[in-house]
Amino acid sequence: MELRPMRSWIHHSRGRVLRQAVTGRHELGGLYEDMLTRQGFEGRDAYLYRRNEPTGWKHAAPGAGNRTYDGQSLEPTDRTLPGGGPLRLFHNPALSIWVSRRSANMPYSVRNVDGDELYFVHEGTGTFYTEFGPIPYEPGDYVLVPKGVTYRIRPAGPVNYFLVVESAEELGFADTGAFGRRAPFDPGLLYVPSPALDELGDGRDEDGTWPVRIRIRGEYATVVFDADPIDVEGWSGDLFPFKLNIRDYRPVMSDRIHIMPSAYAVFATSTFMVGNFLPRPFESAPDSEPFPPYHRNADYDEFTFFHNGTVLGMPIAPATMSLVPQGLHHGLPAGLQEQVSKNLKPGDRIDSEVVFVDTKAPLTPTPEADAARQSTAQGT
Repeated sequence: MELRPMRSWIHHSRGRVLRQAVTGRHELGGLYEDMLTRQGFEGRDAYLYRRNEPTGWKHAAPGAGNRTYDGQSLEPTDRTLPGGGPLRLFHNPALSIWVSRRSANMPYSVRNVDGDELYFVHEGTGTFYTEFGPIPYEPGDYVLVPKGVTYRIRPAGPVNYFLVVESAEELGFADTGAFGRRAPFDPGLLYVPSPALDELGDGRDEDGTWPVRIRIRGEYATVVFDADPIDVEGWSGDLFPFKLNIRDYRPVMSDRIHIMPSAYAVFATSTFMVGNFLPRPFESAPDSEPFPPYHRNADYDEFTFFHNGTVLGMPIAPATMSLVPQGLHHGLPAGLQEQVSKNLKPGDRIDSEVVFVDTKAPLTPTPEADAARQSTAQGT
């Protein structure tokens, strides 16, 4: 077992502070709790108690503000062309984030030798045909296709939406620490494919041959075969594609204190993590806080993709995306916190389903992402 480094327990308090952070903010007498963290939520941190709401800036330069994006306005070429492909939105040396809206069977297969690909299925049903066997997909699925695996996608209908995270480093499961091997999900729930030949024989081009688009060094090179490259009748080993649905993920919860996002990580490398915020009850202990403090993540960019539900009862368009650059404040405005808190009843639940990517290296938006950017009034 790999042990984490021991936490620092050398803490100091000066001036007006809470006895315990993230609890009993009503005792602050008008001050706002502001969290500054290193290494996401795993490193050292500080809570500052300030007079003014830290997200209440009047304006921010284009490169400094928190950003939201209209995911429904994105038009990857695979939405209208069977031979089209996904659209890249954000990137850094460790990862790229793409959107695919494939509406028809792929007349080719693909093999990514630049990295692993993690598909999150936002809309649609169908099948990933892989060398290891078919993987049926539905909304809420994570489908992990390891580097070098040949596959193609056959949608069951024209409406599909995939969020795709491409990782240069091998993508594995996040460390669940003391929760053990069966929480927050049992690995026995993974769907692992068995070999099955594609009887429909799709993946062919107009000449009746089977092209394979190989992604290498950021470009695509095509290799054409006379026979279907997905012709495997058996496999063994510990390297294979699989899927996991968010319905089988059981979020970590606490009645007395707000749990920070790193507890919800599902996949991770040495430079980023992918996780999900899923429906759960609000914290209900008398001194607990149902909302996290205002926060500056000094070391990570924070990307989120809204899959389903509401934001504390307020509607939000599915496929809305946000990007909070490292070092910038974000948090729920105080007025909205007060409004939601007044209406909370015992047993009320958060109903949102959100996928997040936290990454050490800053994400660079592509021009296509910038074209879908929406205006944001505050650092929410």
